[in-house]
Amino acid sequence: MDEHETAQPGAEHSTAPIEHELEVAVSRTRAWDAYVHGLEEWWHPGWTAFGSGIDRIEVEPHPGARIVEHGRDGSDREWGEVLDAVPGHRFSHTFHLTHDGDPTIVTVEFDDLPQGGTRVRFSHGGWNETNQDARGTHADWPTLLERYRAHAQHV
Repeated sequence: MDEHETAQPGAEHSTAPIEHELEVAVSRTRAWDAYVHGLEEWWHPGWTAFGSGIDRIEVEPHPGARIVEHGRDGSDREWGEVLDAVPGHRFSHTFHLTHDGDPTIVTVEFDDLPQGGTRVRFSHGGWNETNQDARGTHADWPTLLERYRAHAQHV
C-alpha cells in the first residue's frame, strides 16, 4: 500500500491526524461505493463492538445519518454521524467506536489518477485532550485500508 502516517514518535500522545494514501484500481465511483456501501464487507469483524456477534453495519450516506453496528442479540452500537457524503468524491463522519471523549473525524477523499484508478486519501483527525489517549490504538488503519482495497478491486 502506498501510505504514510504524519504522526511522529510519541504518536499516541499526538493530536495530528492519522493520514494514509492508497491507490485503488477502480473508478472513483466504485471506490466510493466500496468504501461506504461495502463497509461491513471489508471492516475486520474482530474490530467491532460485537466481534463474532455482529449482524451488520448500517451506513446511510447522507449528512446527519448515523453509522450503526447491529449485534445478533438486537443491540446497537453507534460508530458516528455522517458529516459529508458526495458520491465519488468524499465521505466524512464522526467516529467514537474505540474511544471515550470527543468523537474524532474520519474523512476519505477520492481522486482520479492520470493512468486510471483512484487515489484514496484517508484522514482520521479531531484528536484532542479528551480522546488522544486512544490515538495509539488506531495503528490498524493500514490493515483495514488494505482490506478495503481488496474488497473494492474484487467486488
